[in-house]
Amino acid sequence: MTKHIKQKVIISFILVLPLCLAVSCFLYPPDIRYSSYIVPVITSDDQAYSFDEETNTIMYDIGESTIAVRYMKEAELNALFPEESLLGEYSTNPYSYGNWTDPNLGYIPNRFTVFEVSIINRDFAKMKIDPSEAILMTDLGETYHSYTTSIPAAKYGNSFENYYKTIRGQSGNEFYRYEMRLGMVRGKNYGLDEMIFRGDSYSGLVTFDPLRPEVNRVRLSFDVVYRFDAFNRPSDTMPISFNCERKIDRIEVTREMRLAELEREKVRVGLVDPRQIINNRVNDTARNARAFTTALQSISTEMEQCFISRYRRDEVDPGNLVLSFTVETDGTISSQNVIEVTGINSENFMNCILDVVREIKLDPIEDMPLVGSNIVKGPAKAVNVIYPVEFTVFIQGEE
Repeated sequence: MTKHIKQKVIISFILVLPLCLAVSCFLYPPDIRYSSYIVPVITSDDQAYSFDEETNTIMYDIGESTIAVRYMKEAELNALFPEESLLGEYSTNPYSYGNWTDPNLGYIPNRFTVFEVSIINRDFAKMKIDPSEAILMTDLGETYHSYTTSIPAAKYGNSFENYYKTIRGQSGNEFYRYEMRLGMVRGKNYGLDEMIFRGDSYSGLVTFDPLRPEVNRVRLSFDVVYRFDAFNRPSDTMPISFNCERKIDRIEVTREMRLAELEREKVRVGLVDPRQIINNRVNDTARNARAFTTALQSISTEMEQCFISRYRRDEVDPGNLVLSFTVETDGTISSQNVIEVTGINSENFMNCILDVVREIKLDPIEDMPLVGSNIVKGPAKAVNVIYPVEFTVFIQGEE
């Protein structure tokens, strides 16, 4: 190769390299995670306000009693319901999207804006706030009203019941997820009629719609009743406001970070009871629900391996599948199949599960007399079984 040709090759390489890098970045964009959160700030000279940097909590003292407010980040919301937050599109955490990434945005958005509000009553007979009257005002002039659990309690139209009823599908699984979410909300939302008596404390979540991207500052406001008259009507009320600034972090996830996360993620195989058993004989313990559950439990490790190896390669999502199989009289498995799938999106994974199920071996059964003292009667028949199996992912050490 002449010197002139070598120079041409080098120049061509230099010109093409940036283009290749640009195309590579387009085809394989970096994994970017955005975290939008709120930081409380004290903007008043009122000495009743204080701030705990360690817990990111802003507090207001009424006498010796304290009202504390803490913004709940997405990771903290997911930690409230760890297993329910790791099901991708089917995550049932009522306060967040779990680990589901919006394909249009490329990151996990905030489903709501959530605060933990606490009252520590040290010196009043009783104290109370009405969470349904809490408001969140933005620097854009918007006013957000809080969410209640039920529709009847929603004075301003915001309720978890209505929110999740609106997006609920018509399948049985959709109704199940709907009820699961409402049950979790009932246990975590700030109660409407909670009286906090002297010496007691109480905490609950107060929830608003997600903030628009343009919002930079917000103010959370509500009234605290700290004295009541003889008829239990509020006599002394203190309006309180907490100012906050919004922050948005941008993190590029490295390969090392993702590998460390994957190493901590483990799978759990959920087995409860068969949905249906056909042709089993009465009192036949070799072909009852417990026998089939025990048989599937014996291969749970193999099923976990089918899942986790593909999950770590982003080939399968957590979810549910329903197995159908036949147990022959000699205890072997035939006609194994997957008849229903929710969330799981990998045919390769389902084939792996079916291969594992094929290896199950139950105790053989024989024909039994129709009369006599034996508790199992009648001819031995192949038994058909339909069994739902759930695959969930959890973070080791955060259970």
